[in-house]
Amino acid sequence: MNPNFSSRPFLSVIIPTRERAETLRYAIATALDQTSDAFEVIVSDNFSQDDTKDVVHSFGDRRLKYINTQRRVSMCDNWEFALEHATGEYVIFIGDDDAVMPGALDRLLETIAQTACEVVYTWPVPLYTWPMDGQHACVQIPPKVTSTFEIDLKRRARHVVSMGTWRWSRLPSTYHSAVSRRILDAISTQSGRVFHSTQPDVFTAMAIPVFANRAISVEYRVTVNGHSQKSNGGASIAKAGAAVRDRFIREYGSYNLHHTLFPEIPLIANLEADTVLVAMDLFPQFYSQMKFNYDAMWACIWRSAPIYGWKIMPLEIIRKGREIRRYHTFNVAHFLFWVAIHQVAAWRRRILTRTMNLKSFAEHTPDNIRDFVKQLSL
Repeated sequence: MNPNFSSRPFLSVIIPTRERAETLRYAIATALDQTSDAFEVIVSDNFSQDDTKDVVHSFGDRRLKYINTQRRVSMCDNWEFALEHATGEYVIFIGDDDAVMPGALDRLLETIAQTACEVVYTWPVPLYTWPMDGQHACVQIPPKVTSTFEIDLKRRARHVVSMGTWRWSRLPSTYHSAVSRRILDAISTQSGRVFHSTQPDVFTAMAIPVFANRAISVEYRVTVNGHSQKSNGGASIAKAGAAVRDRFIREYGSYNLHHTLFPEIPLIANLEADTVLVAMDLFPQFYSQMKFNYDAMWACIWRSAPIYGWKIMPLEIIRKGREIRRYHTFNVAHFLFWVAIHQVAAWRRRILTRTMNLKSFAEHTPDNIRDFVKQLSL
């Protein structure tokens, strides 16, 4: 492979956006903070009514491209629209409140050039939470990785199915990973488009293993995930989070959940499972012999319910058992087993979070993600 900009960009960094110009300007600035010309940055504007277009054009960089959907569409449709305008052989999606590390695309292009075959590239992704609701910015930085390693994609996908969607984020997706256009074209050829359901990141995480066996996790950081007040990620902690979630759901209109899911809970609580099940249906050559674990799924729903501004106890789920079984199998003992597993995992996560290396950032975290990535790169 020989990444160069002589004919077309080798790498496309895509930033879907919708009326978040205040964070978008920082995301663009970090993406352009590279020396290479072998990439493009595409800002796909979902018919914003703020100054998003002016913000993009203010950079005056030939590597930056602005496109507009011309009408309000769903998140998945905006991602699909953006991908149709990308020309790179590899694609990375980031959010409009996310960031790219200084010089990281330069380094990633070198890594790809040294690899003999097309694979998926992923990396450890820190989390930057923007200031919101009167609180200062804060960060979570994963432990430093000292060498590259390979990920068995098919094995991890099987685990996600067997654990009822749990740990799907350990699979690389188009979000914060670099995916070969060949893989994305294969997904589109079989299913009609690349992004299905309501969760483009979850869907591609489950679709990529159908057409790729392995991913390479590099030892350096390429992107940083951001949670801001207006984003879906930030909605889990922002005071105005319910409004953000409601608008996200409305943009899908009368979306029909997978027929095996119990519909008498908040729609948003079913969306991850729905996405996994949609992927399993669309790619039977890989998933047809696997059995989705609905008992484990309910434990995932119980654990993640507070993120969606909703609360449900295991006993309440058990009481709904008869109605649930109208849609899929439900075994109380198996469900309680998975609840216990999640409780242990939550306890372990709390301990790991406390021991993360955050001391150097705890008191002086910058109030914007561009300054944060510069600080992190030192």
